[in-house]
Amino acid sequence: MYEFFTQYREIIAQALGFIAMGIAVAMYQFKKHRTILILLSLCSFVWSLHFAALGLFTPVGLNMLNVFRGIAYSFRDRKWAQNNIIPAVFVVLCAGSVILTWENYLSIFPFIGSVFATIGNWQKNTRVLKYLTIPVCACWFVYNTINGSIAGMCNEILAFTSIVIYLVRTRKEAKNIPEAAEKV
Repeated sequence: MYEFFTQYREIIAQALGFIAMGIAVAMYQFKKHRTILILLSLCSFVWSLHFAALGLFTPVGLNMLNVFRGIAYSFRDRKWAQNNIIPAVFVVLCAGSVILTWENYLSIFPFIGSVFATIGNWQKNTRVLKYLTIPVCACWFVYNTINGSIAGMCNEILAFTSIVIYLVRTRKEAKNIPEAAEKV
């Protein structure tokens, strides 16, 4: 089994990345915040496997935190999950994860992306979430390009495209509907 994984590590890693990418692109077509966050947790778990197969541990740690962040945020309608300290805690945990798994200066890109994602995913307005995801895509695209994650590069291009499609597709709707209608 070890020989199989070693021999096909790159293919396995990219396959896992493409599975995660499919989840990521699909999740931005949903309106409900909870649905997006639950899919984001699943997506983050699969990305962790992808980056582990590539031997890149900063994104493994950050994506595993994203799993828990997505789950916690998806329960924001519950009293225990409404405290505004929660995103700050996740930013601190992300910083700690990056410090523990520091690879080189490139580790700053997934960290910055994770900070934007932490703040964006906390927003109740899904349009704001999607706008704040644009710099997330940019940071991860740079990191993935330099580290040879083909699936990661494709993911960021497709996620960005999916977000733009959603924003264009719903722009008339957003102008006619009060901001509260797009929440949770």
